[in-house]
Amino acid sequence: MLAVLVQLIIYPTLRHIDEDQFASYHSWYTGRITWVVGPLMILQVIGHAYLVVEQPFLLQGIAAFLVLLTWLITGVRAVPLHAKLSRDGQEAAELDQLLGANFLRMLCWVTILPLWIWF
Repeated sequence: MLAVLVQLIIYPTLRHIDEDQFASYHSWYTGRITWVVGPLMILQVIGHAYLVVEQPFLLQGIAAFLVLLTWLITGVRAVPLHAKLSRDGQEAAELDQLLGANFLRMLCWVTILPLWIWF
């Protein structure tokens, strides 16, 4: 579960990066994590769309809604916060907000996983 790893280890580690190294590290991290998370999120959307069309029932609809919710949280909260951190540097308030946004995404993904396995 990548979302749990991000919530418990990766994002909290951002607080321990020296300010003079933060911009460089953050740029490196966001550039690389996008290549890991992006394809997984796209495959997740495709997979859940297929399930909703081919085998529609309530739990698949709930899982598909949670997938869309993760995209919404990512686009509306996480991506802008990462942009702000890249622009402004290491800001405690933005890191707190990023952890909060990711916590919601993590809850969605942790809920989706058993539903997906069940399908």
